[in-house]
Amino acid sequence: MNTSEVAIRAIRAGGELALSYFNNREQLTIDCKGPQDYVSEADRAVEAKIVEILADAFPNDGFLGEEGAVSRAPREWVIDPIDGTTNFVRGLPYFCSTLALVEDDVLVAGWIFDPIHNNLYAAARGQGATLNGQPLRSAWRARFSEGLVGICHSSKLTAGELSGRINAALEAGAIMRQPGAGALILCDLAQGRLDAVFDQHLKPWDALAGLLIAKEAGAVVSDYLASPNWRTEPQPTLAAGPEIYQEMLEVWPETRDVTLLETDR
Repeated sequence: MNTSEVAIRAIRAGGELALSYFNNREQLTIDCKGPQDYVSEADRAVEAKIVEILADAFPNDGFLGEEGAVSRAPREWVIDPIDGTTNFVRGLPYFCSTLALVEDDVLVAGWIFDPIHNNLYAAARGQGATLNGQPLRSAWRARFSEGLVGICHSSKLTAGELSGRINAALEAGAIMRQPGAGALILCDLAQGRLDAVFDQHLKPWDALAGLLIAKEAGAVVSDYLASPNWRTEPQPTLAAGPEIYQEMLEVWPETRDVTLLETDR
């Protein structure tokens, strides 16, 4: 079984386990890691399941998981067992499991599984993106005045900073959406459902897989690994259609300093 096959088996197993917990969430024990930052026994169990499958197949690989799996190696799996935990614990059916593969600090592959809709998104560097095995190639609106723009909420962003970003997009004519799961927001962009997404403080497990999927679908995206501190410090996460990206630089001037991801395609 090759790397992609094992990754798909792991992310599907994790997502299916997450769905079983979601369907019985009234029995969950839920803790709070910080303001509006929830974690449940489901998050920990799903991460353990994904790590178990990957470690059995690739015992020399490393891990970086949101719920504590950390070990360094030239090949490293970055895991978010349940992205959109607040949605998950509140009964909102918008969450996913994410998995990215980093080799020698290069993002080489990503997988995101949405168990509610049984949708598996995947991408390999320079080889395109797929949804349930079918090639994913999208078109986006050219301007904010025609666009649907996704936003994420970060506790590191002040209310004034967030409202300023929203106001700037609205003044440019955009409509806004905040679904509540960064990885799935990037998948929505990869499909052309959204035209632009920007957050300055997403964690690596929230961003990496979705950024590669969006890039391989034809979007302009940020290079999360451009910072040597990507494992420990949240980095800017940007994705946009190629044309609307040019206006993004004017609407949100802070995006001008974001390094873009280049692949070998």
